[in-house]
Amino acid sequence: MKLVSLTFVLSGLMLGGIANAQSEIQTKAEAAIVKSCGSCHDQSMTPSFVDDSGAIISANVVANAAKISARVQSTTRPMPPKSAPAFMQLTATEKTDLLAYTASLLVTTPTEPTTPTTEIVPLSKLTIEPGFKIEVFGKVTGARSLAVHSSGIVFVGTGGFSDVDPQGRVSAIVPTTTGNKTVVIAKGLSNPNGVALNGTDLYVAESTRVVVYKNAVATAKSLAAGSVVTAKATVVKSSIRDQSNHHWKYIAIGPDGKLYIPIGADCNVCVEDEGASIYRMNLDGSDWELVAKGVRNTVGLTFHPVTGQLWFTDNGRDSLGDTLPGDELNILTTEGANFGFPSCFASNVVDPTFGKNYTCNESTWTKPIRDLAPHVAALGLTHYTGSTFPAKYTNATFIAEHGSWNSSKKVGYRLMIVEEATSTSGVKSYGYRPFVSGFATTTTNWGRPVDVKNYIDGSLLLSDDASGLVYKISPTK
Repeated sequence: MKLVSLTFVLSGLMLGGIANAQSEIQTKAEAAIVKSCGSCHDQSMTPSFVDDSGAIISANVVANAAKISARVQSTTRPMPPKSAPAFMQLTATEKTDLLAYTASLLVTTPTEPTTPTTEIVPLSKLTIEPGFKIEVFGKVTGARSLAVHSSGIVFVGTGGFSDVDPQGRVSAIVPTTTGNKTVVIAKGLSNPNGVALNGTDLYVAESTRVVVYKNAVATAKSLAAGSVVTAKATVVKSSIRDQSNHHWKYIAIGPDGKLYIPIGADCNVCVEDEGASIYRMNLDGSDWELVAKGVRNTVGLTFHPVTGQLWFTDNGRDSLGDTLPGDELNILTTEGANFGFPSCFASNVVDPTFGKNYTCNESTWTKPIRDLAPHVAALGLTHYTGSTFPAKYTNATFIAEHGSWNSSKKVGYRLMIVEEATSTSGVKSYGYRPFVSGFATTTTNWGRPVDVKNYIDGSLLLSDDASGLVYKISPTK
């Protein structure tokens, strides 16, 4: 875990000339700040904090003191958010010290800047594959997982790493004759990251349960732009394990008509009994069963359009330096397969604690088909099935890399393409290169890709929870 400098953390929270006195509680709070906030929020305040309504607070902490103060004092979601993984590692005393000291600093309410920005996002900073363009499709605060209906309606989950939307919303971007409208069909959920459609019914995965919204498509169509409603949900699966690490859930419906859902490891690296696995169940919640294990933290599942096999990403462990281990792209070819966690990562990185008796060549383990770059946080993925891209892209794998949080330089923050090739001798290889990049420099970022899906017009959609946007990628001709 990379801890940012104490100088930065305090300069962000002291808010100009606010009291500077050293005290026992300040000293304790400083340690808690470094241990918690400093493990995730870098010098550009990324990921950004949000106010109590869910709107993103910019990196200008001084100008936004009033919003941050309100967030600290919130009775529903105080800052730091209780579900933030780093915050969860603090003791009860450390949490109390941190919240008390932070609140004591936020005693002024400077006026916010009123000059609006003229560009919603700096799209000009992006580098995209020649022959393609990227544009904004819709805006959803904290946009995470996507589910596309044949009518063109796109459902968007939120939540995850930093409680980006403290109200736990699920939104829909609805095409109309005058442009896309955005509506909220559900709120008050606990990290509703995962979304999947079965016909017109929307399944939503929260941290500890799965619910379904019947006729969600009709609900979304009926609402006026900007509407916020709470549709009636039916609980499909409850009592999924509650955990402080890797609590977000990604879901997908397979060609067998079952709902697939992973449970991440509740740790950086450890021996797990229930977590670090992928499960599936019937759409009514029955017949819960294991389909893969040894999977540290997957937040991206898809099924190959030709073979029907499950493809998924997996995030490698932390604290082995900048270059180890790589994230993974995996294929499930045998139900119940073991993908190596916690003993082995990527193709050949033996864990120094849990892999001492192994070589990563165990016959009972399944290796990734492709090692991805280290710490890029590979999340959502899809195979391109549209008809508007050139033929060479058909069935190519696109992977959203959310970006690093504990590397000395920022890595990831891009959309990658993996292309399969077969040699004359029949050996398969998987090329891996950027398709869209430029969401970050080595020191700062303004975007964080999360999920990628095929759209009905042959384009690709890409979500970004840092900018709160869904982008559309299409050929220029």
